[in-house]
Amino acid sequence: MTYRVNNLMYAAGPDLMNTFRIRITLTEPVKPKLLRYALRRASRRFPYFCVKLVRRGEEYFMEPNDLPFAVHPYGKAPVLGTEESNYHLFAFMYRGRDIFLDSVHYITDGNGVFPFMKSILYYYISALHPEAKLNAEEFALAGSPVPPDEADDYPYPDEPLPEDPLGNLKRPEEIWKLEDQPNGYESMDDWTSFVYSIDQKDLVVFASGVDGSPATFVASMLYRSISDLSQDKHLTIVCGMQHQFRQALGKPRSHMCHVKIVPMLYPDSLRDNDIEMLNTVGRGILIIRADDSNDVLAINRHIRNESLINDMTLAEKHDHMRRELLDGIGENTFEVSYTGRVSWSGLEKYVKSVVPYLDMTLSGGISAEVFSVGDVFSMNIMQRSGVRDYAYRFEELLDEYGIDFKAERPEHFEICGFELPE
Repeated sequence: MTYRVNNLMYAAGPDLMNTFRIRITLTEPVKPKLLRYALRRASRRFPYFCVKLVRRGEEYFMEPNDLPFAVHPYGKAPVLGTEESNYHLFAFMYRGRDIFLDSVHYITDGNGVFPFMKSILYYYISALHPEAKLNAEEFALAGSPVPPDEADDYPYPDEPLPEDPLGNLKRPEEIWKLEDQPNGYESMDDWTSFVYSIDQKDLVVFASGVDGSPATFVASMLYRSISDLSQDKHLTIVCGMQHQFRQALGKPRSHMCHVKIVPMLYPDSLRDNDIEMLNTVGRGILIIRADDSNDVLAINRHIRNESLINDMTLAEKHDHMRRELLDGIGENTFEVSYTGRVSWSGLEKYVKSVVPYLDMTLSGGISAEVFSVGDVFSMNIMQRSGVRDYAYRFEELLDEYGIDFKAERPEHFEICGFELPE
């Protein structure tokens, strides 16, 4: 069995690894032997993730990889696609109560990887706590059928779809850039994470009361945090809101990466508005710019690129898809991503938090990831520097609006490397 790669893979390189890490914090210390057992069982249900990347002439493909997933004590992040990861595009680490899942964003995203992560935890918790009596029917387990639309390695139509977008995705030529957030992997030693736990009820009640959402709430709060600390700047601030287009594609269970960036513009005229108004404005922007009609643009872009790169050399494919990826992301001041509410099917009793970490070279300098576990939002604000002013202003705003939170100590983070086959 050979799988086609997402054409985004051709954008990968030593200065554009586009990997991500997910930290799963359990309520008890991790048992490595049980983690390896859980990975062996779960991997039987997800053959499209149990692969290695290979090169054939001017193309990349993915082939089955019978080696086990690499599992190591916490240390230096592995290089995916190499011997360090048993040539897998996934790797795992453990530390105390934490499990770290490392992968490549070119092959999947938060929604695509969640069923796999949930299956791993099912086997792990079931072995550790047989009395848990988790309902197996609510999990994707070994031996259960894999729906074709989940496993499809090319879930796109053959021809572009009719386009009728509601609004455009343009940004102004000059936007507000954060000068205290250095570019490139050379600053990785300074990448800093600020993690918060927030009761879902408090945040959802506030956001829904102003016709907003958790994503627009976080965007509004970060906009205010940035603008409050930069009174001398008057350029438009842009939030790159990550948005998945599976629904418009008609493949809600696809395991592949289906994320586009929706620019939310905050002109200087919005500076003095309160969070309630900013939240409502943000929701309106998303309704216009992130609807199914606009999602078709991302689908068609993928289809056209597949046709364009078909006859290119490998070097030409790298150059073309690199430009396409960077153009699709665009220039942002900061980014926000929210996977949405997910069903944990009883696992939430044993999982304290889930915290995603991103490749910050593709960000404006500050990125926020929001993930839900049971009744709690795990919120991770990542920066390319250790400057703490933005996160502390964010905390002050939470206090001002009466939203309870718990903050972890700011911590350096890194993401795994990724190498393409020669």
